[in-house]
Amino acid sequence: MKGKDLYNEEDLLTRMAEGEQEAFTLLYRRHWEALFISTVRVILNKEDAEDIVQEVFASLWNRRTALNLTGPLGAYLQTSVKYKAINYIEKNITRRNYAQTLGKTAETSSPPSAEILLSVKEVQQLVRATIENMPPKMQEVYRLSRQQHLSHKEIALRLDISEETVKKHIQNALQLLKMAMGTTRLALAAIFYYLM
Repeated sequence: MKGKDLYNEEDLLTRMAEGEQEAFTLLYRRHWEALFISTVRVILNKEDAEDIVQEVFASLWNRRTALNLTGPLGAYLQTSVKYKAINYIEKNITRRNYAQTLGKTAETSSPPSAEILLSVKEVQQLVRATIENMPPKMQEVYRLSRQQHLSHKEIALRLDISEETVKKHIQNALQLLKMAMGTTRLALAAIFYYLM
């Protein structure tokens, strides 16, 4: 096909459903950059943002024959990326201090709504309270790991405990934070949609 039809999205989707990789490549090139930019703005990590976008496109290709869009492909892809990014944030919030990072991002973006600012503060307070309520040794190990970025070996040497004990303390601390974060899914979603 030549001319206008080559770039018609509906035609490209049909051709992709029939297994034509060239049509998929054209759709990929058309939408990749916008998806990447919106994802990296939120998760603040280029490599992981690339992975998320790649996963969305891999899913699109794998489901090409069953795909039944009721709207524009771009909107469908943005929604897919949003859900994957929310899952990413939920999984990594305790590892990368996302509550603090999201707060900074929300503050430097266009003026956030009062609801978004409240959600960010609630997440930050929940993380602080959870850390403060940890047993003293677990709290110390967690802070050395996440705030001072020491390795398990360095923490073990500093506190005169085994690396296995350090690992257990961090696993338990992360479990406590994940349980606490389980109540904030809607807050994270609200923050994410604002930032997108």
